[in-house]
Amino acid sequence: MSINPVTTTDLATDPTAAAIGARRPAVSPSRVAVPGPPNSGTAPRAETRPPQPATNSPGMAQDEVQVQRTDGVSGDIVIKYVDASGSLILQIPSEQVLGLARAVERAIEAQDNRRAGVAARAGGASDGN
Repeated sequence: MSINPVTTTDLATDPTAAAIGARRPAVSPSRVAVPGPPNSGTAPRAETRPPQPATNSPGMAQDEVQVQRTDGVSGDIVIKYVDASGSLILQIPSEQVLGLARAVERAIEAQDNRRAGVAARAGGASDGN
């Protein structure tokens, strides 16, 4: 793109402007015409390339996402991000959180078993009703 110089009219020498009584506007620094870069003679041309298909090269390793359910009562969903060599990148929830959840499940089951045992022993006794 080239910018051509702006032609200006001097009000002092222009007879038409003097006849209609036009005043010369005050020139602010922001309105001063600044010459653009020199014209090189050739306009820039946009480079176009056909889009590349999103295929993976054979040498590029792929990460894998594994989704599993835990075996516990809750049946939580575990998401594992594994790299091509089989190394674990990230697991949600973490192994520590899963271990805590298993410990809580076992504690609740043990408490339920104790309550059931106490209730079974007390079931033979009359409560007075």
